[in-house]
Amino acid sequence: MSKIQLKNVFKKYANSEGYSVKDFNLDIEEKEFIVLVGPSGCGKSTTLRMIAGLEEISEGDFIIEGQRVNDKEPKDRDIAMVFQNYALYPHMSVFENMSFGLKIRKLPKKEIKEKVEHAAEILGLKDLLNRKPKELSGGQRQRVALGRAIVRNASIFLMDEPLSNLDAKLRVQMRAEISKLHRQLGTTVIYVTHDQTEAMTMATRIVIMKDGVIQQIGTPSEVYHLPANTFVASFIGSPGMNLIEGIRNEKGYFEMAEQAQYRLSSEQNEAIAQNENKPFLLGVRPENISVVSEPTSIQGVVDLVEVNGPDMLLHVIVNNQTILVKSKTDEKVKVDQSVFLEVDDTTVHLFDKETGQRL
Repeated sequence: MSKIQLKNVFKKYANSEGYSVKDFNLDIEEKEFIVLVGPSGCGKSTTLRMIAGLEEISEGDFIIEGQRVNDKEPKDRDIAMVFQNYALYPHMSVFENMSFGLKIRKLPKKEIKEKVEHAAEILGLKDLLNRKPKELSGGQRQRVALGRAIVRNASIFLMDEPLSNLDAKLRVQMRAEISKLHRQLGTTVIYVTHDQTEAMTMATRIVIMKDGVIQQIGTPSEVYHLPANTFVASFIGSPGMNLIEGIRNEKGYFEMAEQAQYRLSSEQNEAIAQNENKPFLLGVRPENISVVSEPTSIQGVVDLVEVNGPDMLLHVIVNNQTILVKSKTDEKVKVDQSVFLEVDDTTVHLFDKETGQRL
């Protein structure tokens, strides 16, 4: 059950001039874990709320298993939602919070007890069923919110920034738990976050949004290694991709400055042959650039060294542009040192500076 389709979906609020979501198209297969990611205000939560039925769709179709459900009430959509703020009733115990929706649907007491205990077992909440929310930690409250969704046996789970109120260590732990839960339950999950690490580690496919428009849809590997445009290139990855400005010179090199040139491949030269001397952006990830001892055509000066455990991030100034280089901490590199850089040719992208599109 649950192939989901969003076809040409738009959202425009009554008091707004423009659209919050524009021409959103997405097919979701059963049991996928789809993550909508993007900066604040990009339309990801609005899209999720339209799927839930909490927001009206201005234009377009929302289809579940071939049936248009735009006008169906939220309760009739076979969808369970987990919010950012847990939304637990403070005066109720964990058991009462988890069983509340089932009581409203007038399920038999025995069945309610079985469902709640089964969900509590999966989530490690069995010993906490009699506690009130104020007696629980943030992670435990989030588990209760998940449990309330699980007991409904819905075929689609919607999660809106469910981990943003947790500390860093707990977020990592809960990420793993939600991924495990998804495999265990075999449901379809649509998950919203602004945290691209969350998106990369949990999703089967990622939908990257900006200003209400989908920028790219792909697996974590696809959006990382083949970004559609400069926005995706800089948004995905921590840190994002280096976008270095330059032109293609008559010798077929990408030139940042006379003393800083990168030899383009024949395919890359072909892609931009029509646009000689037009500014381009060369995209390369920090881990695909290395500091070498032999002289190369790219020389710069180290401006900053950030050490992070086994890795360090070097900020290297080349012709007034900062290039980030991910390196091992055992390399002896200091601030103000002059260094030669080598780029892994197989990982380079070219982007049109004006449109931002990958060539």
